[in-house]
Amino acid sequence: MTPNEIHNRDVPQIVESIIRPMLEEAGGDTTDILVVLETVITGVMLYCVLDGGDDEVGDALLERVKVRLAELRARRKAKNN
Repeated sequence: MTPNEIHNRDVPQIVESIIRPMLEEAGGDTTDILVVLETVITGVMLYCVLDGGDDEVGDALLERVKVRLAELRARRKAKNN
């Protein structure tokens, strides 16, 4: 199994385990979810991005997120039709 296959398999469960309690037990909302996302991105970038590379990596990350969202939404739409 490739790293990509592993995280595609595991990440939905990880995300749900973080988000669901925040929404259901703590009464959180979309803003709270986005703060968690911000915290995770910041932590990952501090761990693996060299000083001075923040803008390039941040821009590339956001671009990849947009591409993946489009791909996933297209798959979901095709599956529902």
